[in-house]
Amino acid sequence: MNQSTPAPEAIPTEPLKTDDLADWDVIVGKVIGRWDHSSLKIQPMDASPQRFDVGSKLCLDFKGARRVVEILASDRQGKGFICDVGLPTTEEADALQNATLWIRRDMRPALPAGEFYLDEVLGLRVQTETGEDLGEIQEVLETAAHNVYVTPIAMIPAHADFIINTDWQARVLTVRNLPGLKTAD
Repeated sequence: MNQSTPAPEAIPTEPLKTDDLADWDVIVGKVIGRWDHSSLKIQPMDASPQRFDVGSKLCLDFKGARRVVEILASDRQGKGFICDVGLPTTEEADALQNATLWIRRDMRPALPAGEFYLDEVLGLRVQTETGEDLGEIQEVLETAAHNVYVTPIAMIPAHADFIINTDWQARVLTVRNLPGLKTAD
């Protein structure tokens, strides 16, 4: 595979406005290379077993330029996939190295009651049981024991010992005010 930077004319520039695809905001994969003539090697970032099946539509984002592609052929290879999305040339496939693949939120499978996708906690306002504001969740750290929700001033273990209530409609997470919860403690 040619590792050189492609000529500017080889970089895909389909005339779709990014705004037209702004609601495709859930990342599900990354292009990690080319396979055969013009298929893409994809590293999945999504646990849905059918995400990369033939007929699936994905929003391909390459340096801010977005377009919808359809998977025409797909083959699981180890932890990744080899997918044909109809690219006409080897150069175009090579140029998409590090492109990201996105879906709309409504394209995710429904979860059982009480379960949620990790990105759904981002932006939740966190408050203690006494009403102290700890800011919005900006990041979720995935650890072996449990996830940790990070706000500007606190790190909250995603565990029943710490979380009292999640009000999804109000977008508020209420937690116990325990010593060491705030990063400034």
